Amino acid sequence: MSMETLDRKLQKQIYFASKKLGVPEREVVRRAISSYLGNFEDLISLHREFQAWDILSAKTMRKYKF
Repeated sequence: MSMETLDRKLQKQIYFASKKLGVPEREVVRRAISSYLGNFEDLISLHREFQAWDILSAKTMRKYKF
């Protein structure tokens, strides 16, 4: 992805973060995306766990006729 595909406001935020951190703009973007995707994977795992608990809860309720 080239920086030109981002809107101007986001480009400015990346520029200022780059200067503040002392790293290239591409590194700021790479870290931001990696951080987002890492969090996203955690959310997917949590969602799957909730689904499993829902299924087990429903099975228990049926077993004991709730």
